[in-house]
Amino acid sequence: MSLNARDFTQGGQVMKYMIGMFVQIMNIASYWVVLLSALVFFSWMLLRLTLQEFIHGSAYWMVKWFVMPLSKFTGGNSKSGWTFHFERPNGEVVAFKHTARQVMNDPYFIQMGESVKDAAFYGWGISTFCFVASILGVTWFLGSKGAKQRESELTGGRILATSPAVVNRLLRKAGVMSPLSICGLHILKDSEMQNFGLHGTVGSGKSTALNDLLRQLRARGDRVIVYDKGNNFIPTFYRQDKDKILNPFDLRCPFWDLWEECQTVGDFENFATSLLPDSSGSSDPFWVLSARSLFVATARRMAREKNRSIGELLKKLMSISLADLRLFLEGTDAANLVDGSIEKTAMTIRTILTTYVRSLRYLQGLDQGGRRPFNIRDWLHTEDASGDNPWIFISSDGQNHNALKPLLSAWLYMTMSGILGLKADRNRRIWIFLDELPSLHKLPILPEFCAEGRKFGGCTVAGLQNFPQLEETYGTNSAKSIWDLLNTRVFYRAPSGSIADWVQKEIGEKRHKKFKDQYSYGIDIIRDGVQFSKDEINEFLVSYSDVQSLNDLECYITLPGEWPVVRMKLPWKPYREIAEGRIPRDVEDVFDPDIEATLAGETADNQAGHIVGRLFGDAAAAAGKPEDEQRAGNPGAAAGTQNAAAPAENVTAPADTAATADAGGRVVALSPPAAESTPPPASETTAPAPASQQEAEQRLQVLDVVKHNSADFGLDRN
Repeated sequence: MSLNARDFTQGGQVMKYMIGMFVQIMNIASYWVVLLSALVFFSWMLLRLTLQEFIHGSAYWMVKWFVMPLSKFTGGNSKSGWTFHFERPNGEVVAFKHTARQVMNDPYFIQMGESVKDAAFYGWGISTFCFVASILGVTWFLGSKGAKQRESELTGGRILATSPAVVNRLLRKAGVMSPLSICGLHILKDSEMQNFGLHGTVGSGKSTALNDLLRQLRARGDRVIVYDKGNNFIPTFYRQDKDKILNPFDLRCPFWDLWEECQTVGDFENFATSLLPDSSGSSDPFWVLSARSLFVATARRMAREKNRSIGELLKKLMSISLADLRLFLEGTDAANLVDGSIEKTAMTIRTILTTYVRSLRYLQGLDQGGRRPFNIRDWLHTEDASGDNPWIFISSDGQNHNALKPLLSAWLYMTMSGILGLKADRNRRIWIFLDELPSLHKLPILPEFCAEGRKFGGCTVAGLQNFPQLEETYGTNSAKSIWDLLNTRVFYRAPSGSIADWVQKEIGEKRHKKFKDQYSYGIDIIRDGVQFSKDEINEFLVSYSDVQSLNDLECYITLPGEWPVVRMKLPWKPYREIAEGRIPRDVEDVFDPDIEATLAGETADNQAGHIVGRLFGDAAAAAGKPEDEQRAGNPGAAAGTQNAAAPAENVTAPADTAATADAGGRVVALSPPAAESTPPPASETTAPAPASQQEAEQRLQVLDVVKHNSADFGLDRN
């Protein structure tokens, strides 16, 4: 309640104006409705009676109710008469005169009066109904016109639907409704090949939508690869003796064979690309490209050996001497990388290689215990005729994720590369679920897979907690490119204002003519009035506060094309667990002592962490630390870092390079750093390198990764 005089005056003036306008409109409406009702009444009377019957019957009631009472009241003579005309059946018209009393006593007039009364009774009811109906009709018509006038007129942009049923009805009517749905909201037919993106903070409901989609894919029999960080989907969907779990820390992990997976030089280079990710920032790409080249050459050379294994590969990469490694690689391009004349450069390359390939040592021992060999290549080329296709779960948990991250990323890279290498078939469906996508290393093939995978039946479902996570991993432009390729999007709560503002823009705008009214009043009644107008403006479909205030399981879903945006409350469904999330496997018993001794020697002064930190940044340096320091935050790590600070000064990345690192996965020739680019310790004096050493380094040629569609180079396995 307000006692302010201004509020009182303004409210009174507006109310007076509104009441006056209402009365004015009701007077006009009532006038015409009464005329309509009277017309209906008399029309009914003339339909039931002839004009003669109507006149004579009406005369009877007029005499009875008006003339006779008036004569008694005034004492006048009721013997004065009225002339009536009567038409006989033969058409003859007879005129006769009756007094008021004669009219009242004449049986003919009495009968005509009863006929008029009966007809008038029904006529009155009909006219009353018409009056009420007309009033309601006029009120509804004028009200709808006013409401429509006040509505904003949509001229472009998106629409916010009130419920999923509205969109489902539109899709069904247009004949583009897919049998697949997101918790009740059907997607566009075949739009699964245009990829899905789920964006929302932790615990907002992304797993609910993923579980519902996985349930439908299991019923359809589609092939699915699930990246399961945290073992959230294995308990619900893993089937013993049917599906595969790729996790060296899980007892159910099959014997994955590197050399069965990689059968061409392109396969090995693709595997190395994701196993050894690109350096961040402005670091010289020479080091990581050299490490990849060394890995590819060693792995390919080992393909010729009968007793090849992951353990033997790691020994050659990590523990044997540079001279022995150079002898093993003799005749390959990578042999120059471990040349004795550039020993310090070779040690740096080997240290970088060790940082990432150490995740492969967890694969040791999988070839024991009667495990059958398995590779993703054969899985992609094999389809169950009955439609009951096996799934692959590439899993990890928080305790071991950092140790497995290079290997997990490599498996997913090989999966995408393998799909792109299949024969084009738009009727095929192979799904890749990447929940918590930023938790992996950068997958350089991901933008290409999202863009080209639809030709081969590839469907990507990517989930992330916020877009800056994707930008941190892939860079701003690549992250935007990936997100732009995810056409069906689900937006959950974003607590941060900046992220919610980004979501607001991603959901889109509507362009409409917005209604605006303005009241004016004054002492003189001529100043009272109201003005209506519509201004064409752009407005966001939802505000960033709407995104921030979403509850758990609430989301906005956008479909590709002109279809409305839907705000949904996802129904939560319990799922029965049919398997253990992880059955621990003791990997300590299968570790090779020589390899572990090599790693322990590097860990003593944290050499790998410092070199990688200098070249690739702090995030990559963390991968070079021992697992116990990553998990428990061992205080000794800090001491090791401090003690190794001086030696680390000896290894620096050269500031200039003669080639570009980014060549789209094709062969790139890079000039190695000159010997002077790796400075000695601060206490030493820099001396020019011998000419023979400079010539040897100038002969180095480093090969970058080859795309999936590069030439198929065969391996000599003799």
